[in-house]
Amino acid sequence: MARKVCNVPGCPNLTDHSRCVAHTPTTSQRGYGSRHQQERAKWQLIISKTGWPCSRCDERIQPLDEWHLDHSDDRDTYLGPSHAHCNTSAAGKASHR
Repeated sequence: MARKVCNVPGCPNLTDHSRCVAHTPTTSQRGYGSRHQQERAKWQLIISKTGWPCSRCDERIQPLDEWHLDHSDDRDTYLGPSHAHCNTSAAGKASHR
């Protein structure tokens, strides 16, 4: 993959992604702090052993599937594990409402 200039106006840094490291927020800055990371680690143990139904589509998340710890649209509560595509699709649909 060819490196490109960071998407942030005026930033000359090269990156393999849309933004350079200096302009990429940490997980904590994006709202996924220690509470979220602890909750996700708990679910990771469960999913890696037995899988779990997706909180969005109810299909089983298999141990090797990519998944997200999904939360309500107001970000107040966790819905539980969701397939990565189910979670991002829900976020996209919510942004168009």
